[in-house]
Amino acid sequence: MSIMMKAFTNQDDKEIQACVKMLLETDADTGFMHESFNKDNPKKFTREWFAWQNTLFGELILKLVNEGKVDLLNEIK
Repeated sequence: MSIMMKAFTNQDDKEIQACVKMLLETDADTGFMHESFNKDNPKKFTREWFAWQNTLFGELILKLVNEGKVDLLNEIK
């Protein structure tokens, strides 16, 4: 959740982009956000289903779209 909050509160587009990328890369191929994950192995995570974190991720994406930062999202590889 700390990565999510960092993205929500940051003003630096590159930092926001890095946070979103990290969140996408640490879903353990489940397509869902997790409460926390092992920094060395994101496939080791807590809470297979964590609605709060999934909802926050959706809110983050909507916030970025509403702020005109679609290009920032589209640049994530």
